[in-house]
Amino acid sequence: MAEHILIVDDDPISGRVLAQVFRLSDYEVHVAEDGFDALLKIVEHQPDLLISDLRMPRMSGFELLSVVRRRFPEIPVISVKWRL
Repeated sequence: MAEHILIVDDDPISGRVLAQVFRLSDYEVHVAEDGFDALLKIVEHQPDLLISDLRMPRMSGFELLSVVRRRFPEIPVISVKWRL
């Protein structure tokens, strides 16, 4: 079974592009639009890697990572801050 990556980004284009890059390398990828959506997806299917934008409305990437560190410390995390 392919490793599972969860990408969290409020910009749908960035999320889709990044997801496609990983899918081309045979990863199973899910995309969440914000931190709340990401937490629901983590509970449903815990990813092997979480990649999260830091700047998002409703729940910032910083807030999401704080929750993930406390509740799911075994999930490795990559955080990004896009500059556009």
